[in-house]
Amino acid sequence: MIKGLIRNDGTLVSTEDALAEALLHGHLDGYPYLLLVLALRDYPVKAPTASQVAGATWRRTVLQALIDYYVCVPNQYPLLRGSLVHSGFEAFRAPQGVRLIREKRMRIQIPKFEDKALSGQIDLYYPDHRRLEDYKSCNHIPNLITPDHLFQLAVYYWLLVWHRFPVDSVAINYIGWDDCRQVSRTLIGMDEGEAIGHWLFQDEQRFIEKVVEGWDVLQAGFQDHDVPSTQECVLAYCRGCPVKWACDNVDEWGERINPDEFKQEEYQ
Repeated sequence: MIKGLIRNDGTLVSTEDALAEALLHGHLDGYPYLLLVLALRDYPVKAPTASQVAGATWRRTVLQALIDYYVCVPNQYPLLRGSLVHSGFEAFRAPQGVRLIREKRMRIQIPKFEDKALSGQIDLYYPDHRRLEDYKSCNHIPNLITPDHLFQLAVYYWLLVWHRFPVDSVAINYIGWDDCRQVSRTLIGMDEGEAIGHWLFQDEQRFIEKVVEGWDVLQAGFQDHDVPSTQECVLAYCRGCPVKWACDNVDEWGERINPDEFKQEEYQ
């Protein structure tokens, strides 16, 4: 859980104190109050979500759910951009005659697994055209949908299908700093093809097996405090990770931890 902010000079300040000072002066370390409100907002974990299961950072996700930690605003900025994009689309009014389902949260029990539920928020679905779209903010717009984004898109696809919303095509709208492009193709084996043709969208049983694998790893972390191995994380994301200090003090092959023993103040 986010406990507070790492200031520009490296000192730690609680969320309450950071927001109080920013409100008084209009900013803290140059960051405006409203930006800090978003940067320090936290979301309690109850069960694995679509984005967590589909993400490639299960170890980090578990640690962030179990321990208190502080964040730097620059490292939060990619998430902030995404939040601002989604907020803008929530307020968007579709032209007359155009039917849209947007920013809709769906939840369903995973077929054949009564004790496991999956939830996710659908960015955009066109019922009349049976098209699912997701939005991703990025620094550089890729030519093909990336594997982790493809998996997350497949989760939304099956959430729709299981709720009896047919889907004929899928795409991700990548939003960069100064451009936006819709991408609907990905790597299928060694070749490029339309994402909808990938096995994640075509093989329900195999998809369920992959989802359940991630769900079990995350739930064991959330409930039993079992931190997965570093192989369940993309090490390229270590830079800027807010819980790397804790990760470095957990066995690389994973272990059960006592969250109360991890105090970031002791590692400063």
